[in-house]
Amino acid sequence: MHWSIRRKPDTADTSIAAFPEGAGARARLLPTGRLEAFSDAVFAIAITLLVLELHVPTGQEALVKGLEHEWPRYLGYFVSFAFIGGVWIAHSNMTRFIKAADPALMRLNLTLLLFVSFLPFTTAIAATHLFVSSLPFTHHTVTQAGLPAERVAVVVFGLNLTLAALMVYLVIRHAGRTPGLAADDMAEEELQAFAKERRAATLLQGGAAVVGAFLPVTAVIFYLAISVLYIVEPLRHIRIRIRRATVPE
Repeated sequence: MHWSIRRKPDTADTSIAAFPEGAGARARLLPTGRLEAFSDAVFAIAITLLVLELHVPTGQEALVKGLEHEWPRYLGYFVSFAFIGGVWIAHSNMTRFIKAADPALMRLNLTLLLFVSFLPFTTAIAATHLFVSSLPFTHHTVTQAGLPAERVAVVVFGLNLTLAALMVYLVIRHAGRTPGLAADDMAEEELQAFAKERRAATLLQGGAAVVGAFLPVTAVIFYLAISVLYIVEPLRHIRIRIRRATVPE
């Protein structure tokens, strides 16, 4: 399947140098505007859906007691909010360094959005079943495999986070390795270095998901720490690069 680019009159073709074999390869490139706009919309909607899972305490119970009862939902909200925020920052950094998108990048990005949009559901599962193992075991709280529902819920949540983190890595790696997508040689190097960082983060996220099968509460704390790292680390690297650029030789 070939993709065509809508060009404005008298607009310079920036992909000629990258694709000397002719217009056939250039016709497969797309501008990044719609990729960015659609991705931003999905990120915003996913974060909005997260807050809908926070329940307002009702009834005759004290408000403070009701809020304390809902704390697993607040923890799940902060984990997923920080994770989606980190993915958005990584995605924004990637689009700074690319000038076009190809069909493969669009499909990888769509798969990333699939796992991101699934997070409100898996977050609700983890929040609902967190600490259920502290209750008396019944056939309702233990799965057929014999694991408490709490562990299963936390692992499912962690698997969702891991798959989303993996797709971030694959999207950035593809952008850095595919000729004609990066804005220039320096941008290509930045994308490749960024992909290595995301690969390490993906492995860390996967390890935390494995921990969830044995220590669910500890795993959720790890999820939160890794999600915060997703936000802090790219911003730290941006400040370092700006500082290096302003230091006189």
